[in-house]
Amino acid sequence: MKVENAKVTWLESGLPYSTQYQDIYYSKDDELAESQYIFLDANRLGERWQQEAHQENFQIGELGFGSGLNFLQVIKLWKSCQAHPSRLHYIAFEKHPLTIDQLRKIHQRWPSLSAESALLQEHYIDHSAGCHRLLLDQDITLDLYFGDALQQLTTRMTNNCPPVHCWFLDGFSPANNEALWEENLMRAIAQSSDESTTLSSYSVAGRVRTALKNAGFEVHKAEGFGRKRHSLTGTLPAQASPSLAQDGKSTHASPWFDLPRVGFEGRTAAIIGAGLAGCSTAYSLARRGWQVTLIDASSKPASKASGNALLALRCRLFNSPSAEAEFFLHAYLFALRQFAHLFPCGDPAWKPCGVLQMRNAMNKRNPLQAQKLDALYSPQIVSLLTKELATVEAGIALSEAAWHFPAGGALNPAALCQRYLAHPNIHCIFDTAVDKLSSLENKWSLEADGARVTESDVVVIANSHDATRLAQCVDLPLQSFRGQTTVIAANEKSTRLESIVSGARTVFPSADGQHLISASYATGTQAETLANDTLENLRGAASNFSEDNSLSDIALSNRVSVRCNSPDGIPLVGMMPDSAKMRIRYGELARNARAKFSTTGHDCEQYTDGLFLNVAHGSNGLASCPISAEFLASLITAENLPLSKAMINTLNPSRFLIKDLKKQR
Repeated sequence: MKVENAKVTWLESGLPYSTQYQDIYYSKDDELAESQYIFLDANRLGERWQQEAHQENFQIGELGFGSGLNFLQVIKLWKSCQAHPSRLHYIAFEKHPLTIDQLRKIHQRWPSLSAESALLQEHYIDHSAGCHRLLLDQDITLDLYFGDALQQLTTRMTNNCPPVHCWFLDGFSPANNEALWEENLMRAIAQSSDESTTLSSYSVAGRVRTALKNAGFEVHKAEGFGRKRHSLTGTLPAQASPSLAQDGKSTHASPWFDLPRVGFEGRTAAIIGAGLAGCSTAYSLARRGWQVTLIDASSKPASKASGNALLALRCRLFNSPSAEAEFFLHAYLFALRQFAHLFPCGDPAWKPCGVLQMRNAMNKRNPLQAQKLDALYSPQIVSLLTKELATVEAGIALSEAAWHFPAGGALNPAALCQRYLAHPNIHCIFDTAVDKLSSLENKWSLEADGARVTESDVVVIANSHDATRLAQCVDLPLQSFRGQTTVIAANEKSTRLESIVSGARTVFPSADGQHLISASYATGTQAETLANDTLENLRGAASNFSEDNSLSDIALSNRVSVRCNSPDGIPLVGMMPDSAKMRIRYGELARNARAKFSTTGHDCEQYTDGLFLNVAHGSNGLASCPISAEFLASLITAENLPLSKAMINTLNPSRFLIKDLKKQR
């Protein structure tokens, strides 16, 4: 999951030069004027935005993001246009991202783009492969894909992503960077486009034109810029748009993961549950202009498992690459960006103090291995510190070495939920337990105690293990785990603790003269405080430190909450499967676990229209809820999805039903 950064030297002219591809990033002519002519003007962006101002979304794709010059030009034009679609979505692919320092140096060349450059620099990330969703403004989203462009493009769930309206082909010279101009990549571009798609490039090389023609594009030479004789433009005729024309035929061996395309006449949503999952989902939909009603059985948000005084944000680590590892990595990174936006520097609710994780904190059955983690994760994510260096970072002598998450920190989940719910498009209803959902004429009706609470176009169930009280969720394999936290008084030694330390228990730095110790973990739903859990919390916390009396051994208070988890420890996020229909359609799996099916999910109603799920985040909800909410909002509003196909399948709630069929359960 690591990615190699760009190797750049600087020419006497001040232009950046790639030593990896032996090519300059920009022409020696005026690069701003060239970008404007080759990409913005050639695709008639200003004119098209005026004509399509009634549209919800306009999507631009770019191969070769580089320093983001084309993107900066686009957002400057976007902000200057009096009329344009509601939202701009820019997806860009870059194999070797510039470091943030390199980016800043290049941006100094363009004082006319200083405002746009500052916006990008504020959100930019320069490490880790995959899709980084950057929410730059209320109406501007940048999905920045790092890694091989063909791999990143083809791992998208194309059939559930909207077509790209125009493509900028702006990689290094085809002679120096063949992979970014190969025919398979051009075909993947065609499969992500439709008859309205245009493209442009500075390159008119024969191999480029041939690859595009073989992919179905009609290409034309146009006048070049500066000393270049020609540039390239192209369109995709309707009959040449395979994936969009075929309406989602299955491209993999697991048709139960095929999701129907969604589309809703209205823009209203009801969210059941006001914990982190529900509040973050409400926020992501509200940002898109949806009117959201949030309903919870408690009297206020974050009352149950999301109600601890503090939660620690860190990345869940894995020893080997997988869809799960990618999901938790990008969940962590997205949460960091979102919290930095919601809680400006100095806000006491979010403290990016760093997290130190000891060997006995997690992965007890599969211990973390330093060599494998170093190969997977950038040091900006995590690094192994010796006992001595970890002690310096913590401020108190630790009992052993620790994994260090330098960007991690402590957050008050109640404050986070309040910040989510402050959006004006969100209306809350508390002290109301929804116990019945019914669908009629493309609307959902929500009832509590026989009375209708509200109706909406979409419903998202996000009320943890209480979801199984609804008829649509009775088959979900949700598990309940009791957790007890303890508060102790700070002492002279413990007040020096500067980072979160997570071992047998997690200890937070002092706040208001107290430390929070979190948390026991046991199967069950018992709500009463247990003396043995208190004792184990105190003992576990003390074991993190090598000096006696580093912490007080007297509990001031305790809190019990019940986490919701799944059998595989991965959240259930996505469209709600129709269990009865799936069992009929895929019943052959009970006789032959390798059975093949000629039909696809798009041909049948194997998912419940307008009903979505966001539960079972366990003890990772602070990291996993924000990106899960963003994914659901993107799925509901038919935007580019910020998760890969493999990640989406990993989260899909139908995975347990299919597993049960294969095991004849």
